[in-house]
Amino acid sequence: MFEKELNKLIESEDNIECIKDLISKNISNTKQNKKNIERLLEFSMENRLFRSEAWGYYFIGWYYLDNSEYENAAESFMISYELFDKLNNKYEIAYACNGLTNVYCLMGQFKLSNEWGLKGISFCEETRNNKAMLILLINTCINYIQMEYYDKALEIVEGIEGIEEIKGIDYELTKSQEISYMLVKAEIEINIGCPGKALKIIEQAMKIESVDDINSVKCEMFKLKGMAYLKTGEYDLAEIQFEKSYNFSVRCDLIYEKCSTMLQWSKLCMLTENYEKAIDLLSQIIVISSSNKFNPIMREAFHSLYSIYKKQEETEKALNYLEKYMKINDEMYDYEQSQLMAEMNLNNTKRVAEQYKQLYKRTELLSSIGQRIISNLDMSLIIRIIHEEISKLIDVDYFGIAVYDSKKNQSEYYFMKNNKIIYSTIKYDQENTLGGYCIRNKEDIIIGNEKLEFQKYLYSEPEHIKGFEDEGDKISSIIYTPMIINEKVVGLMTAQSEKENLYGKDELNILKILANYTAIAVENVKVYKEIENIATYDSLTKFLTKTEILKIGDSIYEKAKYSNDKFTVVMIDLDDFKIVNDTYGHVYGDKAMSLIAETMSKCIRNTDYIGRFGGDEFLLICSETGIKEALYVAERIRKTIQSSVFVLNDEIKVRMTTSLGVHEYDENDNSFTDVVKRADQCLYLAKETRNTVMR
Repeated sequence: MFEKELNKLIESEDNIECIKDLISKNISNTKQNKKNIERLLEFSMENRLFRSEAWGYYFIGWYYLDNSEYENAAESFMISYELFDKLNNKYEIAYACNGLTNVYCLMGQFKLSNEWGLKGISFCEETRNNKAMLILLINTCINYIQMEYYDKALEIVEGIEGIEEIKGIDYELTKSQEISYMLVKAEIEINIGCPGKALKIIEQAMKIESVDDINSVKCEMFKLKGMAYLKTGEYDLAEIQFEKSYNFSVRCDLIYEKCSTMLQWSKLCMLTENYEKAIDLLSQIIVISSSNKFNPIMREAFHSLYSIYKKQEETEKALNYLEKYMKINDEMYDYEQSQLMAEMNLNNTKRVAEQYKQLYKRTELLSSIGQRIISNLDMSLIIRIIHEEISKLIDVDYFGIAVYDSKKNQSEYYFMKNNKIIYSTIKYDQENTLGGYCIRNKEDIIIGNEKLEFQKYLYSEPEHIKGFEDEGDKISSIIYTPMIINEKVVGLMTAQSEKENLYGKDELNILKILANYTAIAVENVKVYKEIENIATYDSLTKFLTKTEILKIGDSIYEKAKYSNDKFTVVMIDLDDFKIVNDTYGHVYGDKAMSLIAETMSKCIRNTDYIGRFGGDEFLLICSETGIKEALYVAERIRKTIQSSVFVLNDEIKVRMTTSLGVHEYDENDNSFTDVVKRADQCLYLAKETRNTVMR
């Protein structure tokens, strides 16, 4: 039967429609279908039937896609596109665009996915290919959902529903398309805060004839119901649906759907603080995703594990997964750039080749700058890196980055001209800055002449950065773009010039790419500072941790050993602090500890180092200080604590005393540990009488 239909292609390639029907009807028989597709490709190449060959590559692309062989799928869809393009077949080329839209979406290459979707839609509009148009619109909608642009996805859904009135085109959905479309609507409703509406849509979809024939759809339905119940706070029902989806995916060997379900299930576990289960699910995802290249899912799993370990204060593991998250981000970006370059083969004219050559150079430079940005944790260095390189890409006189603090509604600006950096804090209380507009509205700004165009964004003339006020009058062309991560504004980036009408979309796109890298760097700076803070400072007292104070002590000891510098160590113990915990509980005990530490910190000098050595013990290092001065500091601490009243609430007030042991480093100390031990011996003597200082 299939061979007979193949032979008809020699008479007319219009008979490809029969071949397409046979392949589509046989889609559940994977092995036989693959044989048929391979035979179609072989027959088409033997007989130089290019249109049929294009369809062969299109179908083999879907086979690879269904088996999670994404790079093979992308390559096959691209060959299909090129063959249709050579034939100038604009009607059918839209299907190849649709294939590329799907595969790049699953690979997390959302920019590429959107580009191919829009390209396919333009072909559909030109040739009035309404069937392909509908498929592309639905898939573009799915892409926006993956990017978490739910408002844009909703716009497409509303556009599809009203398209008959808008364009006068009659669209008729197949059963399969209708189910997919309804599930897309359900996922949007879940994410815009209407889970009840989503559940109704899913129930309607489950009643559609033929839904039971598509395993991946049933799996998706269970998962979406779980997500909806998660939003409504019905965690037990969510667990049941996620388990159903998981078991169904295992039974039907749906690897991608299994990982997708486990990812949503892990979010439930994190929300209910079942971290052990969440870690188990996320670890499974990483194993499966790494071998199948499910990069978007794997990236989210890395970030979730980072969040869990950060919350559990397991710093080393948190950093490990943060680095893996950043690495996969880089890999996904690098792949996207390489695929953009592959488009050069679509047109062989010298003009286009030269354009892509320049694009490649620009892409390579942007990638290089990006890697340097991400690898740095110093904002001053980051702005210098960008300023140093950006002039190779666009004309810029002034360049700036702002780091936004949403709690204070202000930004720290790092503004640069030539090699001069100005630091300035700008509050957004009044609507008189372009940066404030950019951040508040999450919008790009392009201005060709500031004096004439600022009123598009502000009611009054914009305030300029302090330090550049005199030069503010010279600024004419301006672009701003917000730095956004997970829909949260973390800052902005701006390029400005004294020349008029200098910037357009190309320059803005360059700035946006750099802003994406810098947004990651800004978050890295914050995260590393938080993690470093956890590792360096005790969260309760804000004193150095034991590890950190001993590290500093070792350094001071080594320096003193070779330079004959003095230093003295004071061991401090809170007398009978256990009574506070036993009497009032650990919550009030922690508050008392925090207040005592705050009082103690006011008694020490800027040159001293203090750390929490144990539960209620502290280690104070008085650098470049002899025993006499150190005894004075110790006595000041003792007297201040003794005379203080620590108010834990309106009814609970406690007093406290301290015992202190003081030892000055001498030639008998062979290590910093020896110095501490001898100070500890003095403390032991002090504790015999309590509320005293011993040397």
